Amino acid sequence: EKLASGSKSSDLETTIKVCLLLANATQKGFSTDEYDVAATSIEAKLSQALLFQSILDETKPNKNRSNNSIARGEKSSPTTIRNELFQLFREVLLANPTLSLEQDVIGRTWKYCFYGHIKQLRCQITLKKETGEFAIASSAKGSDVVPDNLEQELLSFSNSAIPLYNDLIDQYTKMLSPLSQTSNTKASQDASDDKAEQAIIMILYRMYINLGDLYRYSCSTKLAEECYLKASKLAPATGNPFNQLAVISQSQESLTAVSLYYYARSLMATNEPFDKSRTNLFLLLGNNRKWLEEHVRDDDSHSRAIVAGNIEANSSIGKRSQREWIMKEKSAINRKFLAQLVDLQWDFMKGVSLDGSDMRIHLDELLSKMSSIIASFTDLLASASFSESLLCKLVATMAFSTLTASNQGKLCSTKGLSAKRSKDPIWNEGFIMTNQALAFSFVLRFCTVLANHFYGHMTKRENKPNASSLINIRSLTPLLLGSSFITSIYEGSDWFHGLVFYRNDESSGDSMSSENNSIRNLCTTSQIDFSQSTAKISEHLSEFRKGLSQQFESVSFRDVKEYSEYYGFFPFHSFLTRNGGADSRGVNDIKPSEYVTIEEAINTLSSEKLASGSKSSDLETTIKVCLLLANATQKGFSTDEYDVAATSIEAKLSQALLFQSILDETKPNKNRSNNSIARGEKSSPTTIRNELFQLFREVLLANPTLSLEQDVIGRTWKYCFYGHIKQLRCQITLKKETGEFAIASSAKGSDVVPDNLEQELLSFSNSAIPLYNDLIDQYTKMLSPLSQTSNTKASQDASDDKAEQAIIMILYRMYINLGDLYRYSCSTKLAEECYLKASKLAPATGNPFNQLAVISQSQESLTAVSLYYYARSLMATNEPFDKSRTNMLSLLE
Repeated sequence: EKLASGSKSSDLETTIKVCLLLANATQKGFSTDEYDVAATSIEAKLSQALLFQSILDETKPNKNRSNNSIARGEKSSPTTIRNELFQLFREVLLANPTLSLEQDVIGRTWKYCFYGHIKQLRCQITLKKETGEFAIASSAKGSDVVPDNLEQELLSFSNSAIPLYNDLIDQYTKMLSPLSQTSNTKASQDASDDKAEQAIIMILYRMYINLGDLYRYSCSTKLAEECYLKASKLAPATGNPFNQLAVISQSQESLTAVSLYYYARSLMATNEPFDKSRTNLFLLLGNNRKWLEEHVRDDDSHSRAIVAGNIEANSSIGKRSQREWIMKEKSAINRKFLAQLVDLQWDFMKGVSLDGSDMRIHLDELLSKMSSIIASFTDLLASASFSESLLCKLVATMAFSTLTASNQGKLCSTKGLSAKRSKDPIWNEGFIMTNQALAFSFVLRFCTVLANHFYGHMTKRENKPNASSLINIRSLTPLLLGSSFITSIYEGSDWFHGLVFYRNDESSGDSMSSENNSIRNLCTTSQIDFSQSTAKISEHLSEFRKGLSQQFESVSFRDVKEYSEYYGFFPFHSFLTRNGGADSRGVNDIKPSEYVTIEEAINTLSSEKLASGSKSSDLETTIKVCLLLANATQKGFSTDEYDVAATSIEAKLSQALLFQSILDETKPNKNRSNNSIARGEKSSPTTIRNELFQLFREVLLANPTLSLEQDVIGRTWKYCFYGHIKQLRCQITLKKETGEFAIASSAKGSDVVPDNLEQELLSFSNSAIPLYNDLIDQYTKMLSPLSQTSNTKASQDASDDKAEQAIIMILYRMYINLGDLYRYSCSTKLAEECYLKASKLAPATGNPFNQLAVISQSQESLTAVSLYYYARSLMATNEPFDKSRTNMLSLLE
């Protein structure tokens, strides 16, 4: 009625229209005195910015200017446009951080207002160097430098941009304080407030990266480093700032080990790894090796003797000069050691040559190198050559090279190993397993030195240690970091595959090759030494632990500020997260909050709070000791438990991959490769198949969902049973085709294969049948509780649904495999029953119908039934079985 009421409200509506029109007429741009239609809204500013961006794009080399310039004027200089564009972006950034983040205003500010011009200048400088023009231009000055106008322009332009970024950072830092107070006073914030907080922090992170680059271009390396460090604190799970820190460290030869650490952080960032670091990493490692070849002798005992001799002898030179000379010599020894340690990590990343057939380091040379470095480290640690911070960085670097051993600095999960094997049957998992085990043994030995150092200093200071007496022992912090990483490996990591070398497997010990024995003995010895060293610490601190209050029973790494530097580093992510929890997911699966909270950001940007320090030292030291003692009680650290068995599902799957690769090498026309080192040259295929089945059985019964994802039932069939069955059937067929069986069986007067092959096939199939029946019984029992749960709950969890489907799908595969075993053992009726059950579990899948057709086809009277089953197989709605077509045509003919 109101919509159709008509004229009475028309006057009112008309009046409203006129008012709106007049309101428009009073806006800026409608006044007769103002013909300049300025961009007043944020959206209009962004729109105008797009115009400026397009004009700047046209100023690039080899770009023709288009009609965009008409909107601005042909004679506007790029400098003028950049300045106006920056002012537009600045206004938007300060007015609305959330929209600025969505529109990537800070990224566009950097690209169009600053980096575009910087890139052009740097390209021109490089071009002049490469073409030699710069040499002609500068020859009068007698120096190999780029002409002043280009270098000076780059320096001047960078310096002019720095205060602009500092001003933006100051403005954004001021925005944090009110938000921090709001978050403290409100129990729950609005989503818009949370969004604004994150936007400010994320934009601040980008600003610090850009400001660091500007300082680097202006040759202010120290200030650039400070900016990158602040950026890394704001976004610890992002790799970019660590790459920039590595570039700065790499410019100083003495900081090679620090550069390697930063590249490891960049590549192993849990949220956004910076893959471009890989090229720089290899360049660093190559240059480090060249430096070693040019500067270092094979043995540094001579240098150490010189230093020691001059300390003891009262030289005629002044004491100050003597001290300076000694410090210089010590610095040279430290430099050499760190270079050798970095070089060893490169050996781990490339992998050891187990047969001497390639350019990688040979096993004997690697073992000698490891021992030499451990000996040097023991001496240098005793003389206080390294800071606590550097020792932690070295531990982090070794954790990186352990998880990426022989894989060029890349992670590889258990699933990744399976994928590689599927793509390349010749590829060997044993290579990664062996090299990871070697790298991990070095971590154990390195941490043993730290543990012995901590124990020695602890026992020297007091009979009854307390927190104050332990504060200044620099080995405590890196030891806790290393022992926690070791614990995470023992507990099972999907990214570490070398635990098989740490098992005390007596059944294969006598049959192992000498090379295998040397690796396994190294791993076992390293484990025992570390276990004993931590046990001594635990025993000595027993009284200290008893005196602690209950508040220390639930401490975590988040209670120690020093470890905040290592948040977001994937090798430590299982035990070191900002929320204190554990996480074992992969790099691409981890999606925590990428940036810090408001409070953490304020602390990061406050230099005073960053250096706050000593008051909490006793408390933090106590927490470190508690965490170290907690690690010492884990499996693998007890002196009574030297057998670090593969107890986790991931470790079992990792060990299974090794057995699979060895079985692959036992196939005809296959040469055995280095995988056998991880198991022993003389282990029989039967033994390996039996152990592999036990591993797979444990995984199948422990986690059906993971078993389905990893295709454990398929691998069980392929490697434990069908692989051997296929070989036997091939041999039987070959004997028939070559006529050997006819000669051998002519005395018997029957056309059969000799007893040994047929009997072995029959015997092997019969031995496998009870194993499958047992698995089927176990899985059938799993269904009943799930059925009751689904009946009592209106809606199930997604995980429950996934588990149900996994059990049914694996049961289907088991019935197919069991049917095949019955068929090979000539129990046709039982085979048919298994295939029928499989067809009921998956009626839209063609495979079981193909098997039923094969059985029916063996009886001429069932030809029509066979044709029906082939039709069902080929016309299955979900997974048709196309191989049935050939069998069906044969049937019809």
